[in-house]
Amino acid sequence: MKNNPKFIIFILAIGYMIDFFDLTIFAVVRTPALQALGVPQEDFISVSSLMFNAQAVGVVVGGILSGIWGDKFGRMSAVRAGILLYSVCIILNAFVTTVPMFALMRFLAAVGLAGEFAASITLLSELLPADKRAKASGIIYSSGVVGGMLAAFIGSYFNWQVLFIVGGLAGLILLFVRISVADSIIYQNMKYQSHVVRGSIKLLIFNKNSFARVVALLLAIVPFWFMAFFVNFAPEIAKSVGIKTAISQGFSLGVYFVGSFIGSYFFPFIAKLTYSRKKSIFSALLIMFLSICLFSLGSLVSIEVYYSILFLIGLASGYSGLLMVFAVESFGTNQRNIASSIISNLARCSIIIMNAFVPWMSLQFNEKWIGLVISAGIFLILGTIALLTLKETNYASLDYNEGESVPS
Repeated sequence: MKNNPKFIIFILAIGYMIDFFDLTIFAVVRTPALQALGVPQEDFISVSSLMFNAQAVGVVVGGILSGIWGDKFGRMSAVRAGILLYSVCIILNAFVTTVPMFALMRFLAAVGLAGEFAASITLLSELLPADKRAKASGIIYSSGVVGGMLAAFIGSYFNWQVLFIVGGLAGLILLFVRISVADSIIYQNMKYQSHVVRGSIKLLIFNKNSFARVVALLLAIVPFWFMAFFVNFAPEIAKSVGIKTAISQGFSLGVYFVGSFIGSYFFPFIAKLTYSRKKSIFSALLIMFLSICLFSLGSLVSIEVYYSILFLIGLASGYSGLLMVFAVESFGTNQRNIASSIISNLARCSIIIMNAFVPWMSLQFNEKWIGLVISAGIFLILGTIALLTLKETNYASLDYNEGESVPS
């Protein structure tokens, strides 16, 4: 059973469901959680940003640690340790009573979950033939979207603390089930080659070719977190563009996730249709830009139009799984986990930049939508330039090490 690809896809999908559940929790319950912590309403945005930032820093720290561990000692070993840390911390998150302790638990939970997505896509890509990877990434990513939907649903009907307890208990159950999952044959064969350097930050950063790929892939995934900003602060953004009707945070998340679920299968389909990872990712970035441009409709941006924009932004966000396959395919087995994990989690940390940059940009113009469109244009241009510098990886073999010739 442990070598059955379908079983492994299922287990990895459940893992990312829990990952996304946790990433969504605070966005869903930030108002009642902050009220319970005694935060004044006028400080909600600043304290919310603190929590999102603590989470973002945690995933960078955890991403580096998990990436090194995953290449040196095994992909599954890294995520088992991470899920244990996450499970304990998120349960504690339900019982802390101060803002600093709440932020600390968000940080530690993020450290634990940081390597989940990258390690899952890495293992999946090493196990499956090239023509199955993109579709499988859609299954993994869409399962994460379901986790976000569950967080939004549970958060609408239950006390905010229930979400943290449910997430922690689910993590402990997953930890038990994952004992049966083994690393890929490609990784195991590489592991016994004592001369091969594994999980090296030095090799990743100081090798000119390797570092260029990291930067390019990072620029291509950062727009995902630009789009996440719009759903994290949906009510505030709606008010800033002139919508007077109250926007539901929970419903905004639901609309975004429906779009993202569809996108997680749509962009792998485009990649298969065009025989190109790059063209599919570019189409996602273009949809992102065009969606943000809809804010230029001014008074025509009704509540229905606003939710439609969130749906389109969610659709565009569905390229994340495909891009991680692209990242995994771009590096050798000895550096694959650390590269994909650092790319994934540094991109997550970019939410800190978004929390400052997007509001600042929108304030530079009398019409705030102008700043939003310019921001989207910047990320479209940077992402496009990054894609142009990368080598297409469709149907590439992964059985090679960094520094060797890449098999065709």
